[in-house]
This record gives sequence, C-alpha cells and structure tokens, in this order.
Amino acid sequence: MSEQKEGLTVGIIDEPNDGESDDDKLGIQRHATALTKFIKYTSTPMTIGIQGEWGSGKTSLLNSINYSLGQEGEKKKFKQIWINSWEHSLLSTPEEALLKIMNEIIHEMISSDVITERKDKIKRFSSNLIRGALRVGATAVAGGKAGDVAKELLGESVNTIKELRKQLVELAKEIPNSDGNPYEKIIIYVDDLDRIDPPDAVRVLELLKNIFSIPNCIFVLAIDYQVIVKGLKDKFGERTDENEWEFRAFFHKIIQLPFMMPLGQYSIGTYVNDLLHQIRFIDKEDALEEQIEKIILYTIGGNPRSLKRLVNSLALINIFAEEDEEDQKLKDVDQELKDVEDLSLFSIVCLQISFPKVYDVLVQNPDYKKWDDDIAFKVTEKKEEKEKDKFDEEFRIVKGTKEFDDPWEQALFRICFTSPRYRSRVTDISKFLNYLDKEILSTLDKKQDQGDFIAEIINKTTVTSVTATDDTQNQPQIPYQKTVFKDFDGMIKHLYEKNKISEKTKEILRYIDNFLRSKKAKNITFGYSPTNYSIKKDGRNHLVIKSKKTFVDIYHSGDEEDVKYLENYGMEIKLDKSWNNYFVRFKELSEFKQCEDAIVDYMNS
Repeated sequence: MSEQKEGLTVGIIDEPNDGESDDDKLGIQRHATALTKFIKYTSTPMTIGIQGEWGSGKTSLLNSINYSLGQEGEKKKFKQIWINSWEHSLLSTPEEALLKIMNEIIHEMISSDVITERKDKIKRFSSNLIRGALRVGATAVAGGKAGDVAKELLGESVNTIKELRKQLVELAKEIPNSDGNPYEKIIIYVDDLDRIDPPDAVRVLELLKNIFSIPNCIFVLAIDYQVIVKGLKDKFGERTDENEWEFRAFFHKIIQLPFMMPLGQYSIGTYVNDLLHQIRFIDKEDALEEQIEKIILYTIGGNPRSLKRLVNSLALINIFAEEDEEDQKLKDVDQELKDVEDLSLFSIVCLQISFPKVYDVLVQNPDYKKWDDDIAFKVTEKKEEKEKDKFDEEFRIVKGTKEFDDPWEQALFRICFTSPRYRSRVTDISKFLNYLDKEILSTLDKKQDQGDFIAEIINKTTVTSVTATDDTQNQPQIPYQKTVFKDFDGMIKHLYEKNKISEKTKEILRYIDNFLRSKKAKNITFGYSPTNYSIKKDGRNHLVIKSKKTFVDIYHSGDEEDVKYLENYGMEIKLDKSWNNYFVRFKELSEFKQCEDAIVDYMNS
C-alpha cells in the first residue's frame, strides 16, 4: 500500500456517471453508442428496457444516451424528458405515482406545442389530473380504496387519464409536423423503477403501459427484472420452471427491446486497478489488472456499485494500516512481498463483501487448507443432514471434480450447502481460495506460516466487517485482534483451553513471566493476539512475546544492531518481514535460561 498524502483521493463516490466524461474505464461507451443509434433511427412507438441488477450502471448508461442526443445537431431533433419514478412514488400509491409521472410528462411535452388552444386544453386536463392525484392520496389517508378512485380516473368519463391520453396522442403526432417545431421524436427516460417496493413497481409499470404506445415517443426504462419477479409473486406465486413463462410474458408485453447491462463484458481489471490507484492503495507502477480481474470474477462480480464499496473499504483499511505503520515505525518491505500483501488484502475484503459466512469461518480458522468436517459441523450444526439424500448425491458428484477433491474443499462444500446462494456459488468460492493459495500466497517465504500471514491480513479487515448481532460476547474472536486479560493466568488459561499452546509452551511462558517480574519489568499487558505479552517503554511496545503451539518468539522493536549481540549466546536472530521486526525463537525452556542475562539487556536496551 502506498502512502496517503493530504489532498489526495481516499474514497470513491457512489454516483452515476454524468455521460459527459470521457473516462470510460468500464468499457461501456460502445453499448451506449449502439443504443443511441437505435433510438435515433427506430420506428415509434417503442419501449426499451435497460435491465440490470442494483448498481450495475443503468443510470450511467441512460445519462450517456441523454448526453449524446443533447449535443449540438441532435438536441434540436429530440425532445428529452427525464422521470425519476422513485421520487414520484415516495409517500404515494402506485396510482398516485402514475398521475404524478404523467403530469410531469405532460408539462414537458406541451412546452414544445406551438398551438396555444390545444396547449391550454391539455393544461386544463392536467389540472384535473392533479386534483385526481390529490383525491387518490386523500382517499388512501382516510382509509378508503385508492384503487376505486384510480379506476374512476382510468375510466371513460371526460376527466379521465384515457381522455387525457387521446390529447397526448394528438400532441405527439402534431409536434414533428408543426411549423417552427424542431423535434422529430420525444425520448422519455424512466429511471429508478427498481428502487420502488416490488409490488408497487409492478403496479406502476402496469399503469404506465397505458401511455407507452404514444406515436413519435420512445420510452427508455431502467429496471431490474428480479424486482419484477418479486412484485409478481402475489399474481403468479413463487417462480418455478413451470410458470417462468408467465413472468417473462408480463415483461415482454411491456418491453419491445430488452437490453441487459453487460456486466460480463466490463473491463473490470482496468476499472478497479484505476480506482485503487486513485485511493493510493497500489502504486502507479503496479500493474495487477489480471490478478484483480480474476479475484473479482470469483467473488464480487462486475457490479460497479459493489466495486466502489470494495474500493472504499480498502481506502479506510489503508488509512488504518498507515497509522499503524507510523506508530510502529516500520520500514518498507520489498516490492514482491508488498504485492503479495496488497493482493491478499484485496482478496480477503472481496470475500468479506461477497461471502461473509465464509469470511467468518476464515476469521476463526485462517489456515483454510486445514479445514475439515469438524470445522464444517461447527458452522452448519449438521443442518445439511435435513436434506441428506440431496446432500449425499451432490457431495458424491462434486468430490469427483478438481475443485472439491481435497478435504478442505469438501468441508467448504458442506459449509455452503445449507444456503441456496452460497451453494450456487460454492465452485467460485473454491476457485477463489485455490487461486489465493496457488497464485498469490505461493510466493511467500517458505518459512512464513500461511495461516499466520492470513490472520494478520484478516486483522486489518475487521474495521469493515458487518456483523449480525450487537452482543459482543457472541462475536467471534478475530485472530491478531488483541483481547486484553486481567492477568497472566487468565491469558494462559484461555490459550491452553483453546489448544493454542502446548504444555511445553505454557511452561516457557510462565517461566518468562516470573523471570521478567523478578527483574522489575513494568507496564506489562497480556492478551490473545499475535502479542500474548508485551512490555511497554515510552508508551510503545518495547518487548513483545508471541506464542505458537510449540514455541515462543520474543520480538524487539529496534534495529538489527540492537539485537545482534544475542547471537553470542547461540541464539539465531530472525527477521519477520510482515512486521519488519527482529525476533528470537525459543523452542525449549533451556534455550531461554542460557541467555537470561542477554534478555535483561534486550529488555533494557
């Protein structure tokens, strides 16, 4: 991670592109150009559905089309009207929202009419429409049936939407042929339908269908098909293979040209790499597009909004990391290790956002290649046994694939089976973890424990983790996140009962504690993290003790020369590249005893 400097970008705003910018890192402009050309030359009336999930870039695409048709030479040919359906739906029934939408369209259209008499006539109908909207709202508030009022407005009387539509048809036919009127077509963009409650969104669509067939008009709708599916449940029930055609038939009756946002064709690696440069997570000279794209493919996918959330999470983590580095006065690591750390951190945050359930398992068990059925059962509580026949059959099939031929991969399958969403993506998750292992972590120094390294990375990601409970007693213990104990015995008890240390390591730790206290060591803290035990000097960690299963490491925050003399006692000095500190490892109590005097000097240096 590169250094943050005052005034530089540290976060990415989640706003659609305005269409004016030439910055097209996603590679979407060619799609906007094709749709713009279609709109310019298509026959009318026409309704185009821009389909895509929440955050997929639908509004940005509409903005790009709107901007292109508004350029000199084009803007005189096309009357463009922008409708935000979600704003009109706030505190409104679907019928009332429709009336508000139509009212806005009317006022925009009549501004192009050169015939005063007709303009005034439509204005009068518009006024009646507004009053009708107020009646719908008042009726709903009073507990009446707003649908009855809407039915009246959609009926045959002179003051109805049907009559108003006739006026709009005449106006739309006349506008291209009017003297002094430049417009050939009217383009009406309807955005944010998928932000409306699904049943209401469906109802608004049904009502809007009444005005989609106006001549010389093109409606461009931004919509998520999945929202329509949810909104049609009351009408068709849960979607199944048998009734799927009914859901699609509803959609096709409204949409003449469907366009799916091309998430799979986005230049994701280039786009995210550029965003990471903007927040200074990676340096300009780093070219990690290929690795970034592969990681995203297996996890988040191409949704631009999710990618911005990812980048903002990394921006915050980067700031915390730099604060820690400044506090610890760490030195820069070599570029190869830096790339491994950056890509590992990027990967873990992708997992955290996409598959929090698997992330939580990784928090508890960072060395995922040691996952087994016991770990899986703690997560699933054997709920997969409720569908035993189905699980056994699917498990039998996947065990024959390369993604699930290892025990840890089979434990992953068991963990994911109980959730339909995770089950559908379990192969991607397996590929992701294998990619992390074989393409990123494989370049680590072989002396570096992979589980410890992942645990250190996870610790940096806890600030952006979302938990489902406020009960801190039930929160998982995060490896490398310090938990302070009241005394040494409390720490030892926790470590020993959790099988974090052996009996021999327990003995070494207790001896070291007694020894240092006898030497009047002050400002001692105990905790479960990489730092089990520390002695502070001038408010900083001066001497740090970290316990593993079968050995104890003692770290010093100074330079190599500060600890070099320990080699005179037969102790090997090692460098922890991930922490940039020097340490001595004790596998036997006798090793510590033979250099007790040196340790006192070490402590007091």
